[in-house]
Amino acid sequence: MSRPAPHITAAELKILKVVWKLGPATVRAVKEALARDGDETPAYTTVMTLMGQLAEKKVFDVDRTRQPFIYRPTLRREQVLSQRLKQFLNTVFDGQAGELVLHLVEEANLTTEDIQRIEEKIEALEKEGEKAGKERKGS
Repeated sequence: MSRPAPHITAAELKILKVVWKLGPATVRAVKEALARDGDETPAYTTVMTLMGQLAEKKVFDVDRTRQPFIYRPTLRREQVLSQRLKQFLNTVFDGQAGELVLHLVEEANLTTEDIQRIEEKIEALEKEGEKAGKERKGS
């Protein structure tokens, strides 16, 4: 079982997302990627501080055997995003997933592909529910 992700600030999450995209990276590589993304680019020392904080939280594993240090994420993207979504769901929608989905359908600019993927996921969940129901009746 994977460990829960520690609290990750918005600035740290931005850094973590870059490293997930790049793979193992140096501070300079992350800073350059942030600059390419067009956002306001933080100073090198700011990126270094944020990456150090993520290492202290055990979100990054740091290879200190070479210069410059290489940072590798220890958490999967899905794990962190899932935990953040659950926190958002509980904080904003009082744990009511249906309300969140309805709000997204009403407010988000969903593409036809998005809607199709949602429908496919719902169908798969319904089939799993039917199968589980039949297994319970049969036992």
